[in-house]
Amino acid sequence: MFSVLRKNLIYTDVSRDVVEHDNDNDADSWLYDDRNVYRGTFDPRYAKYNLNVYSLYDDDLNRIGIAEHEADAPEVYKALWFYDNPFATLLQNPEWKSQNKTLWSTMCNEAYQDCLEDEFKHTSDWALGSNVCLITPEMLTQDLVIYECKGCKTKSFSEKNKCSSVKKILDFTPYSFLFLDDSYILYTPPSDFRLPLVRLDASSLVQQKKLPALAAQSELLDVPLQAETPQQPETQQEQSPHPLPQ
Repeated sequence: MFSVLRKNLIYTDVSRDVVEHDNDNDADSWLYDDRNVYRGTFDPRYAKYNLNVYSLYDDDLNRIGIAEHEADAPEVYKALWFYDNPFATLLQNPEWKSQNKTLWSTMCNEAYQDCLEDEFKHTSDWALGSNVCLITPEMLTQDLVIYECKGCKTKSFSEKNKCSSVKKILDFTPYSFLFLDDSYILYTPPSDFRLPLVRLDASSLVQQKKLPALAAQSELLDVPLQAETPQQPETQQEQSPHPLPQ
């Protein structure tokens, strides 16, 4: 999940299990976002970011989130929570909703059989051929670029070794989007969600178009979707209800 206090930090450990450095340690009760929780000990993995990070637990010692504090100003902090779906956890937005169906339920039998015979190795590439982007949570943490072979015209989210010459597609206007997890369960994004595209460096800046409202163009999404680089949440400063350790 994305850190709020550090734009370059993504927390990848979102396990519900007690983290190793919290084993056999007494946890104190704390209040974060009006939720009573137990806070673990200082997590040394994030000290290099000048952050004091702690795991948060419920009464049953299930890990339910983390708290990140500015190391030099512990009163500046943010609580991040684990949700029941990976998009909500990654983006810290509980409005992401599971559709309670899989990608396969949207396919005809012939298309599913093709994917099955291919052992689902090229499903995303085949979808791109139909101007449909299959987006996983992991992909939202990376630059989103489509590569098209200049010779065979096949498309992929990664540069193919067998293709000697590829071009990058940065205009996503013709594409529809489906959001799914590793089990191919589909999710609906919040109505105000903005899709992050490639982060271009200063030497290759390109004016990118916003995606139009896709609901009017395709039955694949229920909500409008536009594309622009999202703004990271501003640092939030709150006064902790408890004294905070220095």
